[in-house]
Amino acid sequence: MAPTRSRTAPVAVVTLAGTIDGETATAVTGTLERVRDDPSVEAVVLAINSGGGSATASEQLYLSVRRTAAEMPVVASIDASAASGAYYAAAPADQIVVKPASTVGSIGVLAQLPQTVEPNQVVGASGPNKLAGSDVREFLYIIESLQRAFVGAVIDNRGEEIDLTRSQIEQARVYSGGQAVENGLADRLGDRTTAVRLAAAGAELDRYRLRRLHATNGTVRFLSRDAYLASDADRRTVVDDDYLLGEGPTFLMVSGLYVSAGDRTVPARRATSPRPANTTRNGGTNETTGVTGQDLVRITETDGSVAGHGAVQTVAVRPATTASGGGVA
Repeated sequence: MAPTRSRTAPVAVVTLAGTIDGETATAVTGTLERVRDDPSVEAVVLAINSGGGSATASEQLYLSVRRTAAEMPVVASIDASAASGAYYAAAPADQIVVKPASTVGSIGVLAQLPQTVEPNQVVGASGPNKLAGSDVREFLYIIESLQRAFVGAVIDNRGEEIDLTRSQIEQARVYSGGQAVENGLADRLGDRTTAVRLAAAGAELDRYRLRRLHATNGTVRFLSRDAYLASDADRRTVVDDDYLLGEGPTFLMVSGLYVSAGDRTVPARRATSPRPANTTRNGGTNETTGVTGQDLVRITETDGSVAGHGAVQTVAVRPATTASGGGVA
């Protein structure tokens, strides 16, 4: 009998680092597309060090990783963080490897509430729904739909492994690597070498060689100083918390640097429920809501646990005093 021929092929290592914006998503999805088009590559390690970012960009990454995982083994290797949108991107991977001190989770949505447009304030709108985006209640429904999609994607991809209820997932807690393995948000503790070996085993490779693919040669931007310090990027910087303003809703892990006790937050699900007691109807301002001319919105102050631990529920943030949106990244 002829001896069995050993299989040797490249394992591609694709890096997702820094704040997820349109530029990052385009670069990483383009790299993954090249990997899928390369017949010599038989497995992928997605090396992640990110606290999330733009909801649209995060979803773009999720779809790209899912397409790649349908064609070859994909293992996500988490360095300092894979939170919020970065965890969304990791969810379709066949396995998720974390370090004990990695931060994982924060499965929620963050957005700045739209500015209220008063009657006759804007002249020349071309249609009756042109100003629909300024309606707070409608905006919160959009945020809630994004949350359902995010949580649904996590459950669809990791449902058999997760030892958390849907309600627990929706709390948007941040977990350590060890906790994530215990509750099923991650599969095992290890480093990038562990992830590479798992990817090679998934492709049934006897031997492998690494092919490191850098999605971008530009400066990697971080909102988290911990993720910045853990990065091995040649060019990296820490950006201000208002970097993602204008990106729309975000899947972003928030720390005390970005949401302080003075910022007002609106849990989206509760905000779109029937109007609570002690709130005014349209046309008035109420101390409970803090909103002029808005029904069905209850504002609650953030507490120290939110500001201190970086975990927020599905939430929209209205800056309490400043126009810069200091509570939103």
